[in-house]
Amino acid sequence: MVRRQIQDLMCVVGMVGLFVSLGQAQPDPREMSGIPLPVGSLESGTITVRVVRGQLSNNILGQTVNLYQGDTILLTSLTNDSGRAHFSGLSPGTQVYVETTVGEERVKSRRFSVPREGGIRLMLVASDEEESSSEVITAEPGTVTLGGESRFLIELGEENVDVYYLFDVVNSSTVPVVLRTPLVFEIPSGAQAATILPDSTSLASVEGSRIRVTGPFGPGRTPVKAGYALPYSGDSIEISQPLPIDLEEVLIIAEKAGEMEIVSSQIIRRGEMEPTDARTYLLASGSGIPAGGVLTFSLVGLPYHGTLPLVIALIISLWIVGWGIWATVKADSVGSDKRQELEVQRERLFRELVRVELQQRSGRIGPTRYEKRRSDLLVLLEQIYQRLSEELAPAILGFHETAKRKLSV
Repeated sequence: MVRRQIQDLMCVVGMVGLFVSLGQAQPDPREMSGIPLPVGSLESGTITVRVVRGQLSNNILGQTVNLYQGDTILLTSLTNDSGRAHFSGLSPGTQVYVETTVGEERVKSRRFSVPREGGIRLMLVASDEEESSSEVITAEPGTVTLGGESRFLIELGEENVDVYYLFDVVNSSTVPVVLRTPLVFEIPSGAQAATILPDSTSLASVEGSRIRVTGPFGPGRTPVKAGYALPYSGDSIEISQPLPIDLEEVLIIAEKAGEMEIVSSQIIRRGEMEPTDARTYLLASGSGIPAGGVLTFSLVGLPYHGTLPLVIALIISLWIVGWGIWATVKADSVGSDKRQELEVQRERLFRELVRVELQQRSGRIGPTRYEKRRSDLLVLLEQIYQRLSEELAPAILGFHETAKRKLSV
């Protein structure tokens, strides 16, 4: 899947507070451990790392934190009175990660790039002492739901939509649970380039036309994030998503173009928002859907370029080529082998040009590859026509002279 930066999508997702109920439980700090957060207010080339044990209130002071580039320790820092270690003066684009050892437990972050502007803030969360000394809890049979933070995010492409599933699988019990059957999401027919997003749980995978999530599911939330591209051939498209578990609330966010709208009988509330990237997004929400139900909605008023102008252009082009062939035959009925070879090359290049145009219109070729291939073909065609004109010039001149003599008789 083509496509926009996942970080920009996460920014959009964070701006839907008006459509999400307030008063939900605070996230488990361990779910945030090691996740880099870009912060524009920090000085460029700066990374701050907070180290805690178990809970946010348990800062670890004087803790050694190492900053790695590859397998090499680039810098080392100690946490201060607020439990934070600071690194500065880093070059933009450098691939790094941080790691610390609390007792016998090693805690490290994901690998990330130093941003060109602003810095990075992240947290490393070690296990609570009581938790680390407790016995392993065995998973039990149970159920999970798609929590109220779950949503569908849609971005517009070139006559296709990029659909992202940003799900929170919620286990409301205090122990890990296993499901009686695997958790499987069937993606719509025609979907392309299905993939698991970077911030998703490692339990999720793509298997053909399915997104499969294996258990067990720990207490709290398990993020399942995936996406795919869905082509369309008109000004509307319908998306249907079967739901294997309860969806607590319907929430759809779609990039808007023109008079585009989200249409569904399962939608109760609608709205719009304009985040910092100056694009407009449609918001639609509705009541929950039980397990076994299907969420169905349509995007109408999509930007779409019909194929009629292309067909007309191709017909005119074919007519011009046909006329050129007829004129060539009339000018010199006994063409040379060299001219015939040039005509064969011309026809082959023209057919290739038509094929590339059709691929571009159907979305099967990217804009960069299309522009380069089209430019190359036009250059070659220009060369062929130049050589043909040189070959035909004597014959056409002779044809004109013959015509003049006949008219003068």
